[in-house]
Amino acid sequence: MPVPLVDPADPNAGFLAGLLASRPAEVYAALQGAPAESLELRLRRIRAQLELGEGVQASKAIESLEAAHPDDWRVVWYRGLYALASGDHGTAALAFDAVYDAFPGEPAPKLALGVCAEVLGQLDNAADYYHLVWATDPSYVSAAFGLARVRLAAGDRTGAVAALESVPEASIHYTAARVAGVRARLRQRSPEDPLLDDLMAAAGQVERLTEFGLDTVRRERLSTEVLGCALDWVLSGARGAAGPPGAAAAATLLGSGLEERGLRFGLERSYRVLARLAQRGEERIELVERANRFRPRTWV
Repeated sequence: MPVPLVDPADPNAGFLAGLLASRPAEVYAALQGAPAESLELRLRRIRAQLELGEGVQASKAIESLEAAHPDDWRVVWYRGLYALASGDHGTAALAFDAVYDAFPGEPAPKLALGVCAEVLGQLDNAADYYHLVWATDPSYVSAAFGLARVRLAAGDRTGAVAALESVPEASIHYTAARVAGVRARLRQRSPEDPLLDDLMAAAGQVERLTEFGLDTVRRERLSTEVLGCALDWVLSGARGAAGPPGAAAAATLLGSGLEERGLRFGLERSYRVLARLAQRGEERIELVERANRFRPRTWV
């Protein structure tokens, strides 16, 4: 969720801008050293309390601020955040709707309303809010992820993938979006689905992410998901295969033939790479056992 900008006229504006701590507990401790009490300091303290899960303290602080600053929209915003965090989604929606009424052109309240609509099960409304935010301000990448989630929940897998793949390469969330796109293509798919095109597209994304700098562990984990889905599909008879006859048999997937033996070798290879990179002995043993289970029968 977006964070309201700090009022530069606040006595603690400089202090808050200079906070170097990143973990909520460290931030909360650092806030105790503020030079003076102020509205921005109290708001930042509430945010830290919400991040730490200290809902009771945050609620009391919000009530105190509401009494002192009843017309400040930021207090209403944090009331919405508290309600959202505590599961009171209806109250959260009312709070964010009030902020939206005050700032109808701002994307932040639209994004918040999208989140509320999503958790309330109003998928069409959520999709509308997320799409509006993403189409008007690409800096709100969380809107693309939200749009993908609600489209996937509504059964629109193609639309979900399109939303994730619309995140530009310049974004720091590009890799995460492409990884999520691969998973959106393949997870919870039926062997009766025409998977060939999606398998090839997913494999292509993994290869491009490798060129983009995806680390080895994430690459191999993603590879096992793609190859594992392909193996299940092949073992089921590869019904519903797209393309001309023999297209699947002639294809290769992440360097493996798109048939049982080739896919088993590919899975074995990936699991052995993950085993070599594992930090814990138990994990390494489990990964080696997986590799052995997938290894096809050979003479040696």
